Amino acid sequence: MKVEILDENPEFDGAHGFEKRINDFIKDKKVVDIKYQSNCSGFADSGVHATDYERTVLIMYEDKKETADKPVVERLKKEKTDLDEKIRKLKAFLNDDEKLSNIGKEQVNLLRCQLEAMEQYSDILWARIDDLED
Repeated sequence: MKVEILDENPEFDGAHGFEKRINDFIKDKKVVDIKYQSNCSGFADSGVHATDYERTVLIMYEDKKETADKPVVERLKKEKTDLDEKIRKLKAFLNDDEKLSNIGKEQVNLLRCQLEAMEQYSDILWARIDDLED
């Protein structure tokens, strides 16, 4: 869980700018809680009141990546493990000249293309897992 504190800055935010800044901040977050505080300070002198208003927001949140569906990550890891084992076996097959002599050249070429696609697929699975766990 993370925390962000935003203070209103009337010169920077303008009318309704503080709310927009809050909404912009939380749009890609899973908000756990928001605490809003408005402070009023002032002084009185001869019946004249000067008042300052301060607004502060405390946002407790999780990045959407932090809340990744753990079963999805586990399924991706299992899929990658299974795929990597198949890649290992295919590489061993393609390095065995005796076994390759029993199949045609076109099949060997297609198996090499298949291996390349499987390795790309494995890399993509790894990138998805990495993205979900970051």
